[in-house]
Amino acid sequence: MTYAVKKIKLSRVYLDNANPRHDPIENELEIIAYLIEKENVKQLARHISEVGGTSPLERIAVFPHPKIKDAFIAAEGNRRVCAFKLLADPDKANTEANKKYFRKLAANMERVPNAFEMVVFEDRKESRSWISLRHEGEQNGIGTRTWDARQITRFNAQSEGASNPNIQASLLIEYARREHLLKADRIDELSITTLTRYLSNPVFRHVLGLIDTKTLTISVAVEEFNRVVIKFLNDALDPASEVGSRSTAADRKAYGEKLRNDGVAPSNYGLTPVDLGTRQPRDSSSTEKGGEAVLPSVRNNPSPDKRRSVIPSDFSARITDKILKRLYDELRAIDAEQYSFSATYLLRAVIEQAATIYLKKNGRAAPKELHQRLGIVADLLSADGFTERELKSLRVMANDKDSRYSPDSIGHFVHGGMIPTKTYAIKAWDSIEHVLLALLRKIA
Repeated sequence: MTYAVKKIKLSRVYLDNANPRHDPIENELEIIAYLIEKENVKQLARHISEVGGTSPLERIAVFPHPKIKDAFIAAEGNRRVCAFKLLADPDKANTEANKKYFRKLAANMERVPNAFEMVVFEDRKESRSWISLRHEGEQNGIGTRTWDARQITRFNAQSEGASNPNIQASLLIEYARREHLLKADRIDELSITTLTRYLSNPVFRHVLGLIDTKTLTISVAVEEFNRVVIKFLNDALDPASEVGSRSTAADRKAYGEKLRNDGVAPSNYGLTPVDLGTRQPRDSSSTEKGGEAVLPSVRNNPSPDKRRSVIPSDFSARITDKILKRLYDELRAIDAEQYSFSATYLLRAVIEQAATIYLKKNGRAAPKELHQRLGIVADLLSADGFTERELKSLRVMANDKDSRYSPDSIGHFVHGGMIPTKTYAIKAWDSIEHVLLALLRKIA
């Protein structure tokens, strides 16, 4: 096949009146009008004006005009040729409004190119086989293969500023593949758009333990996350299950509640966030059993009561309030074994300050008694999607004054009515940690 690459002036290139995008049109101005109205040339011209040209990965293809000497017809790139013609001469547009539109775009450009490197074929026939590869589908692998939703998501995920609604679903699929949560052939059958429908629901996302919409950052135990994900993905593959592509928001919320009621969802939320999208895969000692991952046993799992400070070393939170930050930092640094009174006092102060700021952020007055404040906080979190199981410890602190973890009991410690211990303070923190984490994130 004969072709060459030459630099050709735009003024020497004519639009193809036999282009497959439209029925034969003899008049070039009529072709331009059609492409403006039917083929999104205005949007293409806007993009050209913004970036200064078209994709460097694609050249315009032409062949010699059969009647006009030293002129060519656009065999490939009719829309691009049209857009450049309109930027070079806005008066070619079909309406006054469109002429004004293209004048404005042209004025925003430093320079409208007047010549381009183009692929020149001997005639239309010589160009046809190459144009076919671009526009007639995959053709058993020799034509252009468009990306599916999962592939587009992978591409977008590589760019920091890119956005795609399927990013989280794609990350979940890749995680399931990497961790062998399902067999590979089953994973290949998953519908990324169905998964996205569910992950876009904040209540369902919270059930899984995911803390945002773009990553696989979780605030639950990895083992519990894997368990609920395996169930979710298997249900997504089962036509008889509740998971379907035509589900409503209410359906997705109900499915999440079912996972909770069946004991499949995580039981403890608010743990230190872990981004599973960047987490190293398990070692090869882990195996598959019936398509479900068998996780390696955990070694050296010390009791949380043995830590030195009330706040675990792996707990992290961004705190912008200066008073709360000082209280938090001192509670984190203090030796709870040696200074149990001080640790308990600081713990109560952190809870009180976090609750007060959260109520203020939500436009709610803070009652005098701390247990009353915590009751309002629990109600607000419940309205925000927290379950009563997750709010149990907070409800106890708000409603049961005799509980050893209630603000009253902590107050007895502070005022000398009882003697606190390091273990007490640590258990009090652990009971409320997931709620505090949520509060700290919401007030940051």
